[in-house]
Amino acid sequence: MAGKKVTGLLLSLVLIAGFTLAGCAGNNGNTAAPTEKAGESTTAPAATKEATGTEASGTEVPGALEPVELSLYLPGGPDKDVASVEQEINAYLKDKINATIKINQLSWDKPADKVNLMIQSGEVFDMVYTWNFMTNAAKGAYLPLEELLDTYAKETKAQINPAYLQAATVNGHLYAVPTEKELGQSVGFAFDKAIVDKYGFDVNSLQKLEDIEPMLKTIKEKEPALSPLFMNHTDSLHWFTAYPDSEDLDGSNDIPTLLDYKTMKVFNEYDTPAMTQRLKLIRSWYEAGYINKNGATDKTELKDAVKSGKAWFVYGNMNPTSTNDWTRLAEKPMIIKTLLPVQVSTKSLQGSMLAISRTSKNPERAMMFMNLLHTDPVLYNLLTFGIEGKHYKKLENNTVEFIADSGYNSVSSWMIGNVLLNYLNKDEDPKRVQLYTDWNKNSNISPVIGFVFDSTKVQSQIGALINITKQYKNTLYSGEKDPEPVLKEMNSKLKAAGLDAVITEIQSQLDAFLAAK
Repeated sequence: MAGKKVTGLLLSLVLIAGFTLAGCAGNNGNTAAPTEKAGESTTAPAATKEATGTEASGTEVPGALEPVELSLYLPGGPDKDVASVEQEINAYLKDKINATIKINQLSWDKPADKVNLMIQSGEVFDMVYTWNFMTNAAKGAYLPLEELLDTYAKETKAQINPAYLQAATVNGHLYAVPTEKELGQSVGFAFDKAIVDKYGFDVNSLQKLEDIEPMLKTIKEKEPALSPLFMNHTDSLHWFTAYPDSEDLDGSNDIPTLLDYKTMKVFNEYDTPAMTQRLKLIRSWYEAGYINKNGATDKTELKDAVKSGKAWFVYGNMNPTSTNDWTRLAEKPMIIKTLLPVQVSTKSLQGSMLAISRTSKNPERAMMFMNLLHTDPVLYNLLTFGIEGKHYKKLENNTVEFIADSGYNSVSSWMIGNVLLNYLNKDEDPKRVQLYTDWNKNSNISPVIGFVFDSTKVQSQIGALINITKQYKNTLYSGEKDPEPVLKEMNSKLKAAGLDAVITEIQSQLDAFLAAK
């Protein structure tokens, strides 16, 4: 599809770029180099400096609202001192929307599975970070938000890039409010700077996954206490797609379907020579002793592995300020290197969002809270940085320094709200706005931007496919077994579970989408 022009409303929306972005964690690394460049942005959205309860709730004022408790589910942690942050936030919210908040942090030990159990059981809760967004939206796990946004979050709707709202729309309904962050995603590494400097590694020369092998060999020989390539049961090299000229359209990291940009056909990525070759490479690294033996089951988070000296790099989605993010999380200086071009796709625009559960008893108040996350710097920085003097030190010009081992550091700014409201870390580049502008300017726009897969007709097959992929994925990417017989068994089960029907459905909807452009 080289040279294909992206036309219509969605392109114009993306070209507005602004300073809005699309997320970071939890999606797979199918970032590619499609065809168009995302437009340059030179201005930031005009963030409201103070969103009062009256503004957030239309004609209502906080005194007229009954007190309610809202639950919020986010990835990371759990932090030891989250209770004190809750207390501070609740005191602040009283005069805003007369609500209290319960922050529920889900560790990176399969958080999506935990939320899926909550959804399946009909558990009552309010707001949730959207893992498996399209699948859960299609099966009715989230409330439609159009009227709630119009009534209780006018300020957010006025400032957010419309492309985000388009990407969060499934079957005609808006099911989430995206974080205002970078438009596109890339995948790469965050290396421990001390190790890089010690051995003179040229991380900027890395162009593809195979290029890290000499570094793994050096670490194996000279740093016996370190795992050259640390894996756990949720983070592996699946981030680095074997098909960079492709895109994941299905909305789940565990449904093995990709779109080939060259042919515009959807295919099973696990039934390809490139995937077999990639997994053989990982197997060879395991046999060489580069990968920890329990990589398929280890529950240590990457940031904790680096912080404790068990590992020397992390990997996954990266954004313009990932150097700061990972330095904060690992509590040591880190160096970032991305491997894949930055791609703006529907999935990247969906990368970090909050939804309101269909079981919520207070959706109006939940939307008021979400509006504040996008417009109120006091609330935003309380949730992302914690309490001044306890979790961070305030310096000058809205610059802060984190306090080591403070008990609160897992709520990253990319997860929620509007990053324009965020304080600057003292080690962060003060030209943050320009970093995001350049990132968006140099991003590639997917040729199918705006396509959202409706999985309603194949929900039963998708559930079975996800279970099968999860059964084999960790074994394959950890290198523990010869991949060829494992792939053969896995693909046989995927086919029997209806993978062809899912591919046919995605292809049919995509063809109709392209024909209508």
